[in-house]
Amino acid sequence: MPFKTILIVGLASAFLSAQEVRQIDLRGVQQRSNSEAVAAGKYMICGTDDARGAPKAVRVSVESLAPTDIHPRQQISVVLRVENYGRLPVVFPVSPDIAVVQPENGSVRYRAVLPLGAGVPGGVITMGWLELYGSTSQPNTTISLRSREWITVRGNIRVNHWSPAEQRADALSVLQLYKWSPSNSTDLGEQCVKQVRGASITVRFKP
Repeated sequence: MPFKTILIVGLASAFLSAQEVRQIDLRGVQQRSNSEAVAAGKYMICGTDDARGAPKAVRVSVESLAPTDIHPRQQISVVLRVENYGRLPVVFPVSPDIAVVQPENGSVRYRAVLPLGAGVPGGVITMGWLELYGSTSQPNTTISLRSREWITVRGNIRVNHWSPAEQRADALSVLQLYKWSPSNSTDLGEQCVKQVRGASITVRFKP
């Protein structure tokens, strides 16, 4: 097969596999006041050294945000795109119900936190977050994202922290992924998930 034909077939395959596979609407779900109220589980995001050659990767992008003028205690609507940016599938929770991560024999449980942050000169301000949960014992609460597949998560966030000074900032999000395995399970050699920075949207803090 000529090289040109191979290239076209390869590009077509990559294009066909790049698709949205789920839309999750959390607009009717109230944001919990403390994102750390759930036991942490095993943190699945790679550290700096492990990330260099990690075959699993996820990119979270802020697709839309309204309003972009941020006032204290304001409710804002956000749409996030969570994409598998690596070579191997990534299991991702898709349920808003925290009850699905209660311990069950033989189940593997997942928790994802999607914080909405704002990059300012002094660091990153976490304005709020969205959360999802999943369990292998609960049907339709997890999804396996293949390479270049993505889900869209939309929800409302109550701004908990903001800048006291009027200034512009880049609103961004990342993935915090946790996993609980059965007590008789061994996760030796399990691959962590690398974080790839996604798109951001400019916001303006208002005192």
